[in-house]
Amino acid sequence: MFSKSEIAEIKLKYETQGFVHLKGIIPDGMLKHTRTAFDLASERHFDQWQKAAKAGTGESRFFDIPNILDQDPAFVDLVDLPTLFPLLVDIVGADIQLNHTHARLFYPGPTFTAPWHSDICHVLGVNLAHTLNFLVKVHYFVEDLHPDQGCLAFIPGSHRYPTDHPKPSVQDIDTSSVAVKIVPKAGDAVIFNTHVLHMALDNRSDTVRKSIIYAYSHYWMKHYASAVPTDLERFANTAQRKQLFGVDIDGIPYFNRRLHADKKASLHSTLFAASKRLAKFALLKKS
Repeated sequence: MFSKSEIAEIKLKYETQGFVHLKGIIPDGMLKHTRTAFDLASERHFDQWQKAAKAGTGESRFFDIPNILDQDPAFVDLVDLPTLFPLLVDIVGADIQLNHTHARLFYPGPTFTAPWHSDICHVLGVNLAHTLNFLVKVHYFVEDLHPDQGCLAFIPGSHRYPTDHPKPSVQDIDTSSVAVKIVPKAGDAVIFNTHVLHMALDNRSDTVRKSIIYAYSHYWMKHYASAVPTDLERFANTAQRKQLFGVDIDGIPYFNRRLHADKKASLHSTLFAASKRLAKFALLKKS
């Protein structure tokens, strides 16, 4: 777990670069369990993916294991992994919520992503260059990657570019002075602002790339079904998990939701509403 000073340093790097590579985040025992659970889940759904790919109704370049939070408790435990979660809270804020998930197998072949893209460039109503905690993505890796195995690459600082800024031309990622390729080891995580220019490089190896992807947003943002386990009674068993999985609390509006919200927060909302009513009554009486 990171100290306060380490969190501050990592956050500064994240805000400056738009991404951070964190090594050895998943503890060894959990890593082994998660890797096994990943392989078992992919085997259960492999035929389903192959049929869809052959029929043209599904993606053929990569395979997303469906409903990953329902596949094994190990994937739920990654949602608020103690070695990483305090850093995520510091980056996103105390109103943090899980927004969507993927468990992806990227098979050998050309990349499936657009070159140097932002995930949220079409979002309206938000100045993305100045909203560094709007949507934050974590890629967990359960196996070592080779440099030619479809690694993630980033343009540092590009999350602050103006919208009309031209995209860079990168001829050779390994010698480029403007792009960074990350080659993670098993147990590593990569956190990035989803507005930073990034891409998955071609998988030129003969090995599938495996990654577990969790995106985090603010509580008031609409989340995807993949961010909520079916068995909420079992897994939304703490105030923290309830918030991460979007479980509302009576008396606390979406914009007021914070980690460890309790009756005091509810009372504050009630008192605030009452004070507004009294002020309005006083104005009407004076008029």
